[in-house]
Amino acid sequence: MSHEEILRDYHAHAEALSDAARRLELELREVLDRSGLDVQFVSSRLKAEESLRKKLARPDKTYRRLWDVTDLVGVRVATYFEDSIGEVARLVEERFAVDYRHSVDKLRARDHGSFGYRSVHYVCAFTGDRALGADARFEIQIRTALQHAWAEVEHDLGYKALVDGAGSGERETVPAEIRRRFSRVASLLEIADQEFVSIRSDLRRYRDRVREESAAGARGLPIDALSLDAVARAPGVESLDRTLAERLGKERSDELFFPGYLVRMLAHAGLTTTSAVHAAVAEHGAQLLDVVVPYFVFARRELGLDVDDLPAIQRGYSLLFVAHRAIVRGPELGLSKVARLTRMYAELDFNGDERRAHEIASALVTALG
Repeated sequence: MSHEEILRDYHAHAEALSDAARRLELELREVLDRSGLDVQFVSSRLKAEESLRKKLARPDKTYRRLWDVTDLVGVRVATYFEDSIGEVARLVEERFAVDYRHSVDKLRARDHGSFGYRSVHYVCAFTGDRALGADARFEIQIRTALQHAWAEVEHDLGYKALVDGAGSGERETVPAEIRRRFSRVASLLEIADQEFVSIRSDLRRYRDRVREESAAGARGLPIDALSLDAVARAPGVESLDRTLAERLGKERSDELFFPGYLVRMLAHAGLTTTSAVHAAVAEHGAQLLDVVVPYFVFARRELGLDVDDLPAIQRGYSLLFVAHRAIVRGPELGLSKVARLTRMYAELDFNGDERRAHEIASALVTALG
């Protein structure tokens, strides 16, 4: 068939191909959802006519019929982590009729400018689609979010068009300085992909260690979002949360109360380790309700925050009051307490507005002192 005949055949099947693309995208989404695998996105597309014209005109390829073009329909999956590519690939092999002869694993490539091409490309047969026939094929590309971003930028810069069809002659088609700069970026992104996987593993190991040490009674860990989660599950804190919920007439939630906010608040109160937080809970817990009631009277008057605005008492919420009581009922002079609260409110609540933060801090020390 001539190129024009192939294009006419393309138009004759365009509607069926578009419908098939949408169905395949939905099907792959469902497969991923059932597996519990989280990915950045799944998308599909029908190759545009202009793109098909350029593909047919390439001197290094020969297409005798429409179905020789195996990526008329393309489905793309972008994962957050590189090691998830293999998990998606296994699901694809289990669910779709893979044409292994035309499929290729480009993930193993290590050439200097190959980062954008490091993905798994499956060519699969349409099954059970009478409108397309047995010879029709579609492509599934699986790559990381960074690999996808590289490919998109590369396409927008026109770099891919310079090297398409060049094969080993890329050195002659692209200026040396441009090749070198692309290689530098490719190396950075490849390192980033590997680092994301490593960081995720380190976070998991740290989370497990925090839980194990907390369960074993270790209390000298720095307070961060992960150790805070373990502290908020300790019996003393859970008891305070339960008492607070009953006193305010609220349901309890297992969602941790804004960990980033609470970690910084505890730091301003001088509670920077798990042992310090546990000690403050033991010291102030019994009198916590003495602070809660006047605090909400103050908050309604000064901040417009009413207890009715709280949908539930989140896990660890009582530590907010432990931090306040540790400052307000501490041994420092009242002026020092106001200064500490001012710094805390300026950073956490008033975007650096120290004047407003000082007004609130002064009012709170008076209300709770």
